[in-house]
Amino acid sequence: MSQSISERVEAGRAIRACATAVLDAVAHSSADTQTITAAIMPSFRKLLARPDLLELGVPRPGNHVAMSWYLYYDADLSLLIYPLAKGKIVPVHDHGNWESMFVYRGAVEHTVYERADDGSVPGHAELRIVDHRILRPGDSAVVAPPADIHTFSAIEDDTYAITVASGVYKEERHYFQPDANTYFIKNPRAA
Repeated sequence: MSQSISERVEAGRAIRACATAVLDAVAHSSADTQTITAAIMPSFRKLLARPDLLELGVPRPGNHVAMSWYLYYDADLSLLIYPLAKGKIVPVHDHGNWESMFVYRGAVEHTVYERADDGSVPGHAELRIVDHRILRPGDSAVVAPPADIHTFSAIEDDTYAITVASGVYKEERHYFQPDANTYFIKNPRAA
């Protein structure tokens, strides 16, 4: 269903308010992810309550997903919405920046890791789990250095997530095999 101009303006204001809350929280938090999360939750609750978010985005190639859409983008921040195919496991990977994942619809099994080794041996990585949960609509998880490594998988059909991320993602990321204590480096968009 197509939105009226006033509905699109209202939606744009809600997205901009959410982005502004994130930028303000980051500017005043000293990179403390708990403070950032607490500060952005009121705006995100309002945004997640909108039934029209899937109509508002601008297409963007997905990383680890078939497609995603920008809800907001500038050099400091992006808000993305994307579908997750039930049962498809996104490989364990890092980002090099912080991001928060919010569940818009459905449910996601999400695990955050941090390095337990010192990173001095190329191709070797020992990881420890710092957060493992089932996320449902309105729930969020933070992925931020030093715990900027994660994996996730939708556990219900029709699952959509929203990611808010700082800055720009690394083009080359580490992909980890926790059971083997190894990693390799690649571009997430490379075939």
